[in-house]
Amino acid sequence: MFRKIKSIHVRNWFYGNICTKKCSHDIKKQKCCYDQMVEIIKGHEDYLITHKAFIWIICHKHKVCDISDELFNRSAHDFGWRKL
Repeated sequence: MFRKIKSIHVRNWFYGNICTKKCSHDIKKQKCCYDQMVEIIKGHEDYLITHKAFIWIICHKHKVCDISDELFNRSAHDFGWRKL
């Protein structure tokens, strides 16, 4: 997915496809990470961004989620279909 879409949509995609699967056992952690992502993109909801760039920003720049390099290097298409 190299297409750029609004950051608010990518945030919701990330939460629904990565956070809920990776931390399915810890609802409080999911909520905390979601709140952090909301704060990060606050005021920039309409900015266009790729899925991969959003993942990099969330995981490497802001350290919200600790995704392994193996998962990070996956195609964005694979996050929705494989167990994390």
